[in-house]
Amino acid sequence: MRWFTAMMTIVTWVPGGAAAQARDVDSTDRAYFMLQDEAPLSCLLTYFPPLFIQHGIELKSFLRSEAFRHIRERFGDVRALDAVYVRSMQLTDNNTAVALLLSTIASFDHRVVGLKVPVFQLFFPLSNESETEFDRRVGNLPSKLYPDTPPEGDHDKLEHFFGSAFLTVAFETEEGADRFGIFVEKGEDAFIVGGVSDERDLRADREGQRFGKALLEDNRRMPSEFLGTEKSPKVAPSDGEPACAGVW
Repeated sequence: MRWFTAMMTIVTWVPGGAAAQARDVDSTDRAYFMLQDEAPLSCLLTYFPPLFIQHGIELKSFLRSEAFRHIRERFGDVRALDAVYVRSMQLTDNNTAVALLLSTIASFDHRVVGLKVPVFQLFFPLSNESETEFDRRVGNLPSKLYPDTPPEGDHDKLEHFFGSAFLTVAFETEEGADRFGIFVEKGEDAFIVGGVSDERDLRADREGQRFGKALLEDNRRMPSEFLGTEKSPKVAPSDGEPACAGVW
C-alpha cells in the first residue's frame, strides 16, 4: 500500500526461490511468456486515460483468472511474475514504463491506504474492485517468492519489485529509485497507518531496480532473472528491441 503515494508522485512528475521449478513451456502456454513486436508508435496510445484505465482493469482480470492460477501451479510463483509482465506489455503495446506501472498497481494487496496526519487519519481507496474480485485477485497473487517467505506469503513484495523497476525506468538510474525506495520504507512507520518497516522490502526494491536497469537496455528481460538474486540484509542499508523500449 505504501507504493500508492510514491507512484502518484512520480506519475505527476515524470515527463510525457521458494517457487516450483519451471517446466518447459509448451505451445499452449507460450503466449503467456513471449513478447510480441508491435507497430511503431502504437505504444503511445496507452497514454490515453480511458485506455490506461481499461488496461489496468484487464490486467487485474488476468490476475484473477483460472489461466493465471494454472500458470502459478505449473511454472511456480517466480515464473508467474514473467507472465504478469508479458501480459502488461501486450496490453500497452510494449510501453515498458506504463507496463511496469500497471503491474505495480495490479499487485496492490490493500483496498485502502491510511495516512497519518496531525489530529486525524486520511484513508484513500486503492481499488474499485468489488470485495469478491479483490479477494480473488489478492488470493491469486504470486506469494512464494523467496526461501525465507513466511507462511502467510510475500504478496506485498510484488508491488515493491515492479514499483522499483518502474522508478528506475522513470529516473533512468538505480540510484534515484534506491533513494526513493529507502525514503518510502523509512517513512512507513511514521506516515502509513499500520505500516511496518521491513528490510525484506528493500531487498525486493533492489532486485526490481536491477530489473528496471536491464529493461533500459533490453525490454525483453524477465522478472524471474532478477527476483531472488540478492540476500536479505542483516542491517538497514545506507543511504533487437520491441518498439518503444522504455518509452515515456
